[in-house]
Amino acid sequence: AAARLSPCTKMAEGGAPASVFSPLLRAHGAGAARSLSCWGPVAVFSVERCRRDPSSEGGLLRDCGLPEADLYDVSLSDGRWLLRATLRPPLNPLVRRNELRCGCELEQVRLGVEYDERRASAGCRLFVVMEARVVANGDGAPSPLLKETRCRKLQDLNDEAGRWAGPDLPLRARRRSYLPLWDSSNYYGDVWFPESNNDHPPAPSQHPKGAGTICLRQLEGCISQKRKDHPPVVVRILRKCRLCHYGRPDRYAECPFQAKFLAADKSGMATLVLWNSFCMDWYRHLEPGMVIQLYNYVVKESYATRMGQDPGLTMEPALELNLNTRNPAADITIFNDKSGNAEWQVPPLQYTFVTRKELSQLRPGDQCDVIGLVTFVGRQERIRSQEHAGEFVVYRWVHLIDGTVPEPFVLKLFSTCQPEIQAQIYPCSISDNTVTFLVCTNVRVEGKVVDASGQTMCPHLFSTKYSQVFINGHHRGKLYVKDPKVRAFIQWIRTAKDKERERLSQTPFGGCYSFPPLPCNERNFRNEVLGVSTLTTMWELKQLMEQLDYREYRRVTIQGRICCVKYKSLGTEGGEEVLVFKPGVAGSTGKRAGVTESPVVDLSYQGTGRSRSPEIPLIRTSQSQKTTPSPRQLRTRKGLTYRKRRAQVRLNESTESSEGETAVTQKRNRSENTAVNSTPNQELSFASACKEFYTSSDDTEMESSVCPGSGSWIGSLSKLQHLPHSGHVCEMVARNFRLRDKALLLNTFELQPSSFIGVRPDLGKKLEQCEPACCRGYYTVTILGLNGELSLDTIFLPTVPTSDHRDLWPAKHNNSFINVLAHGGLSLRQAGGSDAEIEELPPQPPDDVLSPVCGLEKMLFIFVLDICSQGSSRVEVALNRAYVQHHAL
Repeated sequence: AAARLSPCTKMAEGGAPASVFSPLLRAHGAGAARSLSCWGPVAVFSVERCRRDPSSEGGLLRDCGLPEADLYDVSLSDGRWLLRATLRPPLNPLVRRNELRCGCELEQVRLGVEYDERRASAGCRLFVVMEARVVANGDGAPSPLLKETRCRKLQDLNDEAGRWAGPDLPLRARRRSYLPLWDSSNYYGDVWFPESNNDHPPAPSQHPKGAGTICLRQLEGCISQKRKDHPPVVVRILRKCRLCHYGRPDRYAECPFQAKFLAADKSGMATLVLWNSFCMDWYRHLEPGMVIQLYNYVVKESYATRMGQDPGLTMEPALELNLNTRNPAADITIFNDKSGNAEWQVPPLQYTFVTRKELSQLRPGDQCDVIGLVTFVGRQERIRSQEHAGEFVVYRWVHLIDGTVPEPFVLKLFSTCQPEIQAQIYPCSISDNTVTFLVCTNVRVEGKVVDASGQTMCPHLFSTKYSQVFINGHHRGKLYVKDPKVRAFIQWIRTAKDKERERLSQTPFGGCYSFPPLPCNERNFRNEVLGVSTLTTMWELKQLMEQLDYREYRRVTIQGRICCVKYKSLGTEGGEEVLVFKPGVAGSTGKRAGVTESPVVDLSYQGTGRSRSPEIPLIRTSQSQKTTPSPRQLRTRKGLTYRKRRAQVRLNESTESSEGETAVTQKRNRSENTAVNSTPNQELSFASACKEFYTSSDDTEMESSVCPGSGSWIGSLSKLQHLPHSGHVCEMVARNFRLRDKALLLNTFELQPSSFIGVRPDLGKKLEQCEPACCRGYYTVTILGLNGELSLDTIFLPTVPTSDHRDLWPAKHNNSFINVLAHGGLSLRQAGGSDAEIEELPPQPPDDVLSPVCGLEKMLFIFVLDICSQGSSRVEVALNRAYVQHHAL
């Protein structure tokens, strides 16, 4: 029988509202509730993930119809009681899209109740969330439930007789720990921190246990003997590998973890493999540089050798030492570095630090170590793992400078299985007197060799599975502090000049970012990128956007036409956009349009030519004039022949009357006279900068052979299916890092945490109030597919040279709109001229930003889009590049 209770209508003793979970407090047995419908709100305090096993198939989880590999356990509260339950697999997509997350509220929750038949106690009940509806995402003002539960200790409904007295374990799977919510390359949970239970790892020893040791070279001859009583071996850890989770839904394994270490002694190298619970006990305490002694290990050939691969190609030693808690029970002793090094002569830990100046001399694939000041930290994003199906890999981009050259190290930092350290990586902030030194070891050089001399173009770095990262507070005691290049870097910091300190006053954090930059023309793009990837259709793109998981990043390439361009300043509070270009709309340039208007369906854009337009903030931050360009100025272009014709098709059913057209023309003439009589030093308006896109029914049309017949799609715009941009543009723009905004920036650009950690101290502050670090405005470019069936809005955030962290190697171009799209941003340099002249050129005025372009709607483009899910149904679509096609694909 299902019990229904509304806490608003029933009261408990003492006048307090009854608990939503009141039916669950009845005595066990036949009278106990087996199903509960909670019509009152409940808060979600944690969402935790585990890999299911064969025991998870029965009961209320049977016949779910979805082949889900993961289970999610949630902690729910009504303000008085805390209840842990398992989500039924059909609700898993709510978690993967980050709709159901910690801090949100649920309504219409239906709970299923059953008993745990694996335990002898009759009081062990299991709860399953059968149905639920998310009503609040938890990113706004806190609910009363959240405020109440932070003030008092909750009573746990799961505290039954016989319950495990320790860290919370998965409810419906025989696993000893949960997995991280968004990837499987880190450890997660209290079970990985035994020191919280006063179980500290043993202190470093000065003397070995027992007598007699063996070297690694001698162990190579013991591989075929299958002995388990080898003498102890003393080695130094050289590299620490990222944690590996190998749990499968069809296998029982309480601790399916594996960790690898590269170790060496005076005779050779070997791979140490820690398994299962032994891995959980020792992984966090073993670091590169330590000298350890191993007991009760199993000697095997390396995995590559057993699989028939050449160990030389995989760069792995041929010898493998396996350590587990049984068969036999292995043990490790950590030695003091000085005593171990003197007695056993283990090799020293070698570092290969390079400066940014030396990086271009390295070849792609080389590995090195780097140190620098953090000047940019990107947001955390996820991509699908190529090694494990269904898994994700988390990464972020980081910029480091070391003073040798102006350009920074560009590092793509993946998980290093150091969640405590990676959570503290922030940019430097001179205004807050905070400086972040970052060391990253064993990074791989990426880039493209451009000539025989070995110079690498756009060199950047990828962290590897053996990379380790260290920041302030974690450098003490590390062996690299004595490296000569590390000492030189510290000396540069002490003698840094004011110019270098000023550079650290503007350090961006978050926002969308991609590297390396794409080619600047269509020919190179076809040869370098399009030749190894395929084009995506518009309908495939729509399906992809609907299937993206939270913070999943994809890059797609499509082809189509531009049917609308609008501009909006990030500082505009009125929710208005300036219509820059639209074919067939009279007087569209410089007019304002509501943000919520569809550029395809609703074509009656509001506003007049006298409306004030935002300036182009990427060139100068100034107020604009209340002027609009003259149609006569738009019709003159040197060297071209035009012919007049009346527009045959209107994009909307309602057409303007001839009197209305006359009134609009008179307004434009008055605006033109105002512009002619204005002061030469008066600042230019945004509309005048975009005058080449002006199109009206009285305008002339260029006689061109570009895409003949391509104008036929204009008449069918009203029948298209249009996909508006659903992402928040403010989250796509990096912000200058300040300590006062730290909580807000971390909440926005970090991944959603698994557990609710409290209300932010700056909850009332909005992201728009944080200073943008790069652009001050953006373009909404509407793309129409070749078949004229689907269109979508994309966001174009143009870069600015010398002041944008996204534009490290700015190219020269004439700032025409086509070149701006092909280069990804504006250029303050003019093509031609000597280097001295180029450096002295002032910023260009808004009128020169966009060169005249005619027939834009007739041009075919190749668009490169960067797509990322912001959570729930919000998907950002960033226009990275657009290339005009000079010949058909």
